[in-house]
Amino acid sequence: MRLKKSAMVLMVVMTTMFGFYAEAQEPAAGRYPFMDYKLPLEERVKDLVSRLTIEEKAALLSETQDAIPRLGIDEYFFGNEALHGVVRPGKFTVYPQAIALAATWDPALIHEVATAISDEARGKNNLFKGKIPDRYSGLLAFWSPTVNMARDPRWGRTPETYGEDPYLTGRIGVAFVTGLQGDDPKYIKVVSTPKHFAANNEEHNRMECDAKISERALREYYLPGFRACIVEGKAQSIMGAYNAINGVPCNANRKLLTDILRGDWRFNGYVVTDCGALSTMISGHKYAMTRKESTAYALKAGVDLECGGDAVLKNNISAALNSGMITTEDVDHAVFRVMRARFRLGMFDPPEMVPYTKISPDVVGSKEHQALARKTARESIVLLKNAVAPSGSMLLPVDLKKIKSIAVLGPNANIARFGDYSGSPVNEPVTPLQGLKNRVGKKTAINYVEWIPAPGDK
Repeated sequence: MRLKKSAMVLMVVMTTMFGFYAEAQEPAAGRYPFMDYKLPLEERVKDLVSRLTIEEKAALLSETQDAIPRLGIDEYFFGNEALHGVVRPGKFTVYPQAIALAATWDPALIHEVATAISDEARGKNNLFKGKIPDRYSGLLAFWSPTVNMARDPRWGRTPETYGEDPYLTGRIGVAFVTGLQGDDPKYIKVVSTPKHFAANNEEHNRMECDAKISERALREYYLPGFRACIVEGKAQSIMGAYNAINGVPCNANRKLLTDILRGDWRFNGYVVTDCGALSTMISGHKYAMTRKESTAYALKAGVDLECGGDAVLKNNISAALNSGMITTEDVDHAVFRVMRARFRLGMFDPPEMVPYTKISPDVVGSKEHQALARKTARESIVLLKNAVAPSGSMLLPVDLKKIKSIAVLGPNANIARFGDYSGSPVNEPVTPLQGLKNRVGKKTAINYVEWIPAPGDK
């Protein structure tokens, strides 16, 4: 009997000791210092980085971040769009295209629009309770706004911008960034990512374009919009451009990403590449010979996160380390900046502590937001000239008592165009033709001339 009791005591002691040993080796995720929301942010992020293997660090430098179960870190995907409304998935309120937002000349209104957009983003995220069911659902990191200068009317992406004036771009950009990110001193509502840094002003050869720009032109024209979004708006991310500036690709450009961005402007966020940009350093610019070199150039310049399925950083960090082209500190700095954003989004804190977790999914496509979209559309209309009609009166507004018929024609007469990076609208789109019909009713005849493209036209 004594032997049995002794054996039981020994078993309890050994089990207890093993339990303490196991906890010391691999404590529950909630016991890690980085999970303690009472500690300073910087301390928490540093603790997390210190616990990662080099393979885990490399994986966190990709826009598609795998889960790390042993540390209680969920998978996450960076990179939805919110240029004039949340793009995907599902339906959201769609606001006027970016160029129309700038045409309101009303930063306060655009701040209201961006606030509504980020409310819908958080509302959708709260619907999933922070768990992302697929690639895009409920994301909180957005590659918006586009603040490149629209210096050439032939550029097809001009509608994504705020126009050709750097001052107006800065004012609208700050309003948009702050509306997206919110005003809480500790947490951000969503991450805003102004793009494409910098001088991305053409499309046809941007993968290999080398823009020759003087220091004065760079500082006075191409950079002020970005500077305002970073210095005043406190944007938590920025996207590097495909093109090169004066011989150096933007994603390998230390002058841009470190000296100006983090030195002059005191940027406190993470730099993400445009999708596939690290591969174009090899194929387009011929700046790097191998992916290992491209990885080293990017990290040394100040890149933190890679967009695109090429996974250059993820797959070449170890090789670049082993060859001495980068250091562990280079990798740690990048991981720190990326993960700091996730902490600021509240992903490692109790939901009740994050004010934005209280936003209801009902805000998505709400009547208030649809009314705001209509108001913004009205404010964006710019009448350059109100011509004099043959009768001697002003042409506008149209006097339906005198107008017997209206002709509607053109390629967009019966199509609702929302522009680039547009989501699916909650409300039914109204085409110009239908809008006129709704306005005049049966009082005035509507003669619609259907547009038939010529052979070969799109």
